[in-house]
Amino acid sequence: MFRRIVLAGALALAASTSHAAFSYDFVEAGAGEVDEGDALFVNASKSINPNLFVLGSAYMVDSGVAIPGYDGEGFYLEGGLGYAMPMAPEVDVFASAQVLYGNVDVPGDDDDLGYMTRLGLRYTPVSRMELEASAAYSANDLLIEDGVGITGAARYQVTPAFSAAIGYTQDTELDGAFFNVRYNFQ
Repeated sequence: MFRRIVLAGALALAASTSHAAFSYDFVEAGAGEVDEGDALFVNASKSINPNLFVLGSAYMVDSGVAIPGYDGEGFYLEGGLGYAMPMAPEVDVFASAQVLYGNVDVPGDDDDLGYMTRLGLRYTPVSRMELEASAAYSANDLLIEDGVGITGAARYQVTPAFSAAIGYTQDTELDGAFFNVRYNFQ
């Protein structure tokens, strides 16, 4: 009986909480590591309703490949849908599913169409600071040959519209440290 009461309370809290602390309407640009190389990227997200959002990304990649005849340069493109559920005014849980296309000049099959699913958490412990963590499953052999990756980031809200983040990711679109600057439309 106690579990049902706790579950009912949690669902009521989630249903009644707004997304005031988190925006899913943004564009961001940044740089990060890919294996031994580098990447520049642009990500965008646009809310369809308070919980559902569309997202897309473009990554220009220099993988650091040092094989004669191959420069290791290429790109990834992603697009899909996400769903965010507020758990408290300072906590959102989110999930996304994206189609991912990659094309990098490497030996063998240098392009791949796959997908990536992600489950994560956004948390604001104090004003102007946001922490984000997520786990992703990728089915795209150019990234990690089908497997699980993790990401963690800390974002500082400079103004309500502008923020900057640093983070670390392993076996997702990037593989190492990254930095980005975000503009929120809301």
